[in-house]
Amino acid sequence: MLDSLQVTDDLMRLKINWLEGEPSELTAQTLRQEARDAASVRARFDNGAFAVAADIQITALEQIGAHGVNIHFSDGHNRGIYPFVYLRELSDRFDN
Repeated sequence: MLDSLQVTDDLMRLKINWLEGEPSELTAQTLRQEARDAASVRARFDNGAFAVAADIQITALEQIGAHGVNIHFSDGHNRGIYPFVYLRELSDRFDN
């Protein structure tokens, strides 16, 4: 499914190279807004969308097993686990 992940030099985007299909890119802002950890889901449930700084950056990627990645952000959020299937879904919706 996934060949490689790379954060851009400015730390603002995640480049995703898929084994099949075209590469895609997701902004740090989109990834942070679409996080599926309990606190982020609750914030969306309570308030609709929640504000994420336009200049948010990806500060670390941490492989989680063979099927996902934990993404750390400059706002201190580090609880979002993104299964590769979910990254594909986000790429299909937001490739920007």
